[in-house]
Amino acid sequence: MFTRNLQVRFSECDGLGHVNNATYFNYMEDARIEVFRMFNPSLSLDKWNLIVASARCDFLAQVTYADHLTVYTWVSHIGNSSFTLDHAIANEQGTWVARGQAALIAFDYTTQKASPITPEVRAQLASHGAAPEGVPALR
Repeated sequence: MFTRNLQVRFSECDGLGHVNNATYFNYMEDARIEVFRMFNPSLSLDKWNLIVASARCDFLAQVTYADHLTVYTWVSHIGNSSFTLDHAIANEQGTWVARGQAALIAFDYTTQKASPITPEVRAQLASHGAAPEGVPALR
């Protein structure tokens, strides 16, 4: 499991005073950086080899400016060329505020086709399969 800590910025809040729903997808994307490094250690866009096939988010509680959050990310499924990442976001009090999931595909932009996940990357992904304790199920 990966963890990423962040603090809500003023610009991420909407006119109602809470974090805008689209921002949660940014939080989850940011939390995937170590997974991105497994496929592309330099994070070079010239060598990018992943695409997001789908993403979803369940909003569980409101979050406001300057709140401290932790994004938990773990691998819930590994296929031949695709894998699924689950995300859960908690506030400082330990309340789950969001629950998400993204399906990613190893992708060759030259051929415009999916490519198999290498055995080395597969092993790295498999080592991050533990979910945090008490995480809510997706709705």
